[in-house]
Amino acid sequence: MLTTTLYTKTDYDKICEFAGSLFEYDDGLIVWKHNGQVIEDEILAKLLNQEDIQIYSEMATHKHNLIISNIHYKLNLHLDRNLFRVYGNNPNIIIVVNGKEKIRIPDVTITPKKEILTNNREVINPLVIFEVVSPSSVQTDYIDKLREYQSIETLQNYIIVEQDKNCLVHYQRVSATEWTEDKIETNQDFLYLPTVSIKLEMQEIYADCEEL
Repeated sequence: MLTTTLYTKTDYDKICEFAGSLFEYDDGLIVWKHNGQVIEDEILAKLLNQEDIQIYSEMATHKHNLIISNIHYKLNLHLDRNLFRVYGNNPNIIIVVNGKEKIRIPDVTITPKKEILTNNREVINPLVIFEVVSPSSVQTDYIDKLREYQSIETLQNYIIVEQDKNCLVHYQRVSATEWTEDKIETNQDFLYLPTVSIKLEMQEIYADCEEL
């Protein structure tokens, strides 16, 4: 039976502290990170009581994790660490859309070196966000998260990375309300992020993926 209960952010923080970064927060609902589905009340009650339970959910594929690792490694290699920080599956990003509070955990995030944090250490000023698409997250990544991320005033680049084919969709801010959309689909092409002055080759992003 799915949840009929609205949970507080304190509940969410307690669950994540116990069970890790498997979940996101959506205006009182706690959902699975990789598919956005609401979690059952029975599971959440046990997690809040810190009971050891077997958790079954759609988990990220090896290819999904490899793409994240490739992006994170290359960014770490070239990023000016005096100016920026890069995270994989961390930190929590807090967003308010139409008065509704959400917490997302992007696959890869670049922030200024001096992040602006809430009291719960959630970042509110990300610069660049990557999401790697899972089969059940297409709607979430291309519609829900696109709308949410574009509402973040500091965000300059949102990149959606397909895993079943070599394809990126790069949304880049050009003004307070306008974004460009660029699709990159060839292995000889590259992704350029002027926000942090970094170029990522498609072959680097998808390195070793053809073997999976």
